[in-house]
Amino acid sequence: MIKLEQYIDTNFNEFNELSISEVIHCNTNEFDEDIVNYLKSVDRFDYRGICIYYVKRENEIWIENMN
Repeated sequence: MIKLEQYIDTNFNEFNELSISEVIHCNTNEFDEDIVNYLKSVDRFDYRGICIYYVKRENEIWIENMN
């Protein structure tokens, strides 16, 4: 999804500095509805070593550095 790639590109330096076990927790209202619905429909989205996924039990979007 292009919107997610742009989001990762824009915030790449911040995301790339995350340690292996560190996760950024985001409210779903911080994202466009299209992105939230897309993440709800897939297990995860990986781009440039960054993983973004929806966590249903928390109703949050989580972001991790997989490098």
